[in-house]
Amino acid sequence: MAKLAKFFLLLAFALTARAQYYPGRGGRSGTAGGAGIGPVIDAVATIDGVFKTADKKFVEVQVESGDIMRMYITGKTKFIREGKAVKSSEFHDGEKVTADATRDARLNMLAVKIELVKPDEKAKDDKPKEDKPDK
Repeated sequence: MAKLAKFFLLLAFALTARAQYYPGRGGRSGTAGGAGIGPVIDAVATIDGVFKTADKKFVEVQVESGDIMRMYITGKTKFIREGKAVKSSEFHDGEKVTADATRDARLNMLAVKIELVKPDEKAKDDKPKEDKPDK
């Protein structure tokens, strides 16, 4: 009888241990350090720079360091000029823009919004006024 009880105990232990295994979860494959923490896919970035070019697939913005940020254009990408949605063809090389981007599952940069930066009103007012000589 004791042998039969040991057999059932071992069988129950083996079945419960197997039931806790989830294929594709845990381990080191696809996770950072095996802790179950993967890359942050929904990270959002805002990029200030100069518009370079846009086609049907990509938009390129040059950042302050001189590097070109190349982002995919999706069906959800919005191009904003003076508060209104416009086509990408209405943006020209050299215009200052702000680009909001996110990443997809493959960590590609996806353009969410490209918006024209309006010149600062202060910059116009801060210009030194020329003194007119008195006659």
